[in-house]
Amino acid sequence: MYDLWKDHIIDFNVLLLTTYKDLELNEQEYVFLILFARLLQHHSDGWTFSDISNHMTIDEGACSYLFISLVERKYILVNSKVDPNGKRFEEYSLSPLFSRLEKVLKQKKNASQATKREEIFNLLEEVFGILSPMDIETVQMWLAEDQIETDLIRLAIQEMDSYQIKSIRYIDKILLEWKKKQITTIEEAKRQLVAFRQRKQGQTSVSSSEETVSADYYYDWME
Repeated sequence: MYDLWKDHIIDFNVLLLTTYKDLELNEQEYVFLILFARLLQHHSDGWTFSDISNHMTIDEGACSYLFISLVERKYILVNSKVDPNGKRFEEYSLSPLFSRLEKVLKQKKNASQATKREEIFNLLEEVFGILSPMDIETVQMWLAEDQIETDLIRLAIQEMDSYQIKSIRYIDKILLEWKKKQITTIEEAKRQLVAFRQRKQGQTSVSSSEETVSADYYYDWME
């Protein structure tokens, strides 16, 4: 991620805006880091704290204090180096900040996935009651091994429900069919279902991806 930022591929401002609280930074530190990162990208050959304070409501001294605090707390890395002429200089890096960012984003992703998995299990228990160990293993396979999106699983449950069938195996067959057809998003699945239903009904036009699947659609997923 740090290399992507250095190559101007990712938007650091937006990335930090949505994570600075999780990184245990306050608003002043957030603004300071945004300005500091800009200086590193566009004026790495030389900068002063006045270049930052001119865009903030604090003076150079306060900016200097913020900088020292961020270095001590390992958000900014400072390396002392010597150039070919023997002159000593300091090199600054935001690599520690990006390491923290990656950790926070990973934690958020894992928390989101855990929440979605819990929602799927709760939904299935509403339909089937207490799940058997084999059913639980099947669901875990959908989520972990096949990495099927939870929205697809929800749609498969609705598809099963429309036939008034209660079977984990039936849902599994639907998801397997989508996997064979390389359907990975809810939009693709809805388009496939609607198109099949319309072919069965003899219609010539295909509905948009937002159309919901009606209960009169029928397909024998067990074949």
